[in-house]
Formats: sequence, C-alpha cells, structure tokens
Amino acid sequence: MLSINNLVVVTCIPIVCWTLLRTYKLIVNYFTARKLGFPIIVVPVYRDDWWWLVTFARFNWIRHIPAVGYWLPRRGHAWTLQDRYLPHRKHGDAFTIVSPTRVEVIINDPAVGVEVQSHYKAWQKPGSRYEVFDLFGTNVLSVNGEDWQRHRKIINPAFREQNYKLVWAESIKQAGQMLDTIGRQLDMSITLLDVRNHCVIIAMHVLSAAGFGHAHDFDGGFRGVSAGHTRSLADTLMYLLSNLLWTVLYMKYNWLGYGNPTRYNEVMGVSNEFRQYMKEIVAYHRATTQAGGGGQSADIVSALVEADEAAKREEKASSLRPMHLTDQELLGNLFVFNLAGFETTANALTYTIPLLAANTAVQDWVGEEVDAVYKDGEQPDYEDAFPSSVRVQALMYETLRLWGPITDAPRWTSSEAQILRIQGREVLIPPNTYVTTNFSGIHSDPRWWGSDSLTWRPQRWIELDLTTGKKSIAAPPDGAAYMAWSIGPRVCPGHKFSQVESSLSFR
Repeated sequence: MLSINNLVVVTCIPIVCWTLLRTYKLIVNYFTARKLGFPIIVVPVYRDDWWWLVTFARFNWIRHIPAVGYWLPRRGHAWTLQDRYLPHRKHGDAFTIVSPTRVEVIINDPAVGVEVQSHYKAWQKPGSRYEVFDLFGTNVLSVNGEDWQRHRKIINPAFREQNYKLVWAESIKQAGQMLDTIGRQLDMSITLLDVRNHCVIIAMHVLSAAGFGHAHDFDGGFRGVSAGHTRSLADTLMYLLSNLLWTVLYMKYNWLGYGNPTRYNEVMGVSNEFRQYMKEIVAYHRATTQAGGGGQSADIVSALVEADEAAKREEKASSLRPMHLTDQELLGNLFVFNLAGFETTANALTYTIPLLAANTAVQDWVGEEVDAVYKDGEQPDYEDAFPSSVRVQALMYETLRLWGPITDAPRWTSSEAQILRIQGREVLIPPNTYVTTNFSGIHSDPRWWGSDSLTWRPQRWIELDLTTGKKSIAAPPDGAAYMAWSIGPRVCPGHKFSQVESSLSFR
C-alpha cells in the first residue's frame, strides 16, 4: 500500500513534468517571437487549450493581482471585442502573444488584415481552431485549399435569389407574428432577455423554413415534433447552438462525460436527434432530385443536394476526380449554415432593437424609409423592397461593425514561412505561426472611423449618388475595412441571407 509521501510524489511527478514541458515550450516560442520584432505579451495559457476553456471562469480573481493578472483579459475568446483597438494604442498595429502552445501575431492594420484574409492559399485556416466546427463533418468553413474549392462549388448554388425570396416571406411572417405576441403582452414588462428570446425564435424559425423547409408559427415552432423524434428540429438547433462549447468538448473528449453524466447524455442525445433530422431531410431531397423533381423547393438543403447530385453526374460523364460532397460533409455544412446564420441574425437583432429603442432620432430616420417602402401596410415583393431598404440595411451594417459575431479571425503559415509586409517592412513569419486579424479593433479605431468610432450611428453607411439621386450603402472610410462577414474569396456565402432576414425583421 502506498504511503502518504509516496502518493504525493506519484501525484506531483506528472504535474512537475507537465509544468517543465510547458515552460520549455514557452521559452522556445518566446525566442521565436523575438525574431519578428513586434512587441511581445507573454501569457501562461493559450485560449484554445481545452482545459482552459472549461476552467477559464474560475480564474477571474487573477486579474486583480498586480503585475500578474495583466494577461487574463486577453485569454478569453471575446477579448478582442472587449478591448477593441485599445491594446494597439500601447503595443502598435502588430504585437505578438506568446504562450506555451503557440506564437500568435495580432493585427490591427486594415490593409494587412485584407491581405491575410484574401490570400487563402498562403494564409490558411488553422485546423486546431476551426475543428470546433467539424462536429458533424468537415465543411466549407473549416477546410482549406482544393478541398475548400470543392465545398464552395457545391455550396454556392444553395444561396440564390429564389432562396432569398423565401427568407423574405418567412421573415415577414415571423416579424408580424412576434409583434402580435408582444401586443398581447402590453400589460406585462418586457426585459432585454425577452427581446433576446424573441430574436432567437425569429432567427431559428427563418433558418428552419429557408434552410430545411420546416416552417413554424412564431408561438408554436419549438413544440412541433416530427414522427420518430423526441424534439422538434428548431428545438435541437436551439439547444446545440446555445450549448456549443459543451457539445464540442463532449463530442471530442467523451471521458469528460464522467464529470456530469446527466449533461453528457442530454448533449449527445440532442446531437443524435439533429444528425437524424439532417439525414432524413437530405435523403428526402436526394430521392426527389433523382426522381426528376428537383428545382421545386427554394430551401438551402434542396439546392445543396441538387448541386451535389449534379456534381456526381458530371464525375461519371467525364471521369473527373471526385468533386461531390460525402453525406458526412453535407451534414457538416448544414450545421455550419445554422450556426453562422443563427449567430449573425440573432446577434444583430438582439443589439439593434434596444439601440433603436434608446435612439428616437434613428427610429424616426428609419421610419421615414419604412413608410415610403411599405405604403399603407402593403407587403412589397423582395425584388422591389430590399434594394430600396437602404437605411434598414445600414442598421445591420452598423450593429455588426460594433458587435459582430466574429471578433477576430486567425490564419496561419502551416508548414511554410510567409512574408508579410507590415509597418513599412517585410517580416518573415515562421511556420506554424498564427496571424490573427482583430476585426473588432479595425472596426472601431478612430483613425479610420472618426472620433465617434464607438458610437452606434447607422447614418454613416448612407451614400448619395449625385447623378442618379439614389442612396446606397457606402464603402468604409478611406483606409478602413469592413469584415463583418469576412472578406475576400472566403467571405461568408450566406451574408446576403442574413441581410435579407434582418432587414425584414427590423422594419
């Protein structure tokens, strides 16, 4: 039997070895970072370390320790949203964060950010960061190179004008039903949490209808359970997207389930429900397409399956290498569509509605356009109304400028060094180094957005064409860049989907 002393030694040896190994890696990474010539911030953990993701909240007390807690605010996943451009005032438009896990260069230069985000072959998405999105299969968001081109070729047709018309109609329906629901609750106080919940339901229901052909009423969507299931599709989506971190951890590290078996079983059960829903929907649309009935539905799944079946036929006819998506890849893309669509729209609605309530001048300004476009309560067609709803679109642009769902975007050099021109010099970025574009900093820096850069002012996005007299969405100010949906070839394929949905909900 082990004595107490022996037990302590046996327990401490792995901890000491782990600490020494991380210290060694930190030193190696520090000397690598010094060669870059940027200011350096040394931190003991990396924000993607799985154990840090689980325990981060328990270490908030460290931030109050002088000369020790300086690093903690920059180890959460939302630190760029909290700090925006402020760290760059002290450290410059490029500084390096060094941890035992990796070297990460943080960029606040719009031109450099566009360069990195646009050249997708040289600057790839790091698998360790984006594998979180591979819960149900690899997808257009997580893959690189030729694989990304293959995914993109199949996915592009899914986002088409026919689908945007469906988004338009469903958004009108959901927004109208939400107003009816609120109208019945006028004698009750409505909190910001209520607003958030209403916005989430709108986002979920539009996604369910325009994405999968499952339409719901605003009040009853989460109660409609299909045969063979224990939850509705909207409910499974809502659960997974609201519990994304635990879903990722449990699906990747099953042994974590021993710590909380009840939560683990619930997460895995809902994940299986979602997977089964997706398989059934894909199978239905595939059978319809193969029977010659394709092209009749406007939802995303229908278009995705049609494009995939067309790729299979093209392969057979010309003996090309496989260009279609596997069933697993189809499921992976469908999950990412839901995640991206939900976060962008729900985020925009949740922030914009309270901001409108607090800014009567903006209300009146937007109201003028709404009254002009939606005369006498009419429901105009998508083709006529959406291009004319410029002020309404400006609401979303401005909200996502300040509170976008993507606060920063990492790229890495993979196994090859890359040259990056920044601050007037060419810097050789070594292999396996992250270069992260600080979207929140670039979107709020007064150097490009003016002294009111942190003020929510949608009017900044309106541009008047003196020749035609028409108004349109303005380009970012000189020297600035707008990356709410990313930028370059890897821009979000569903960005117009979210614009159409939010525009209708705002009005």
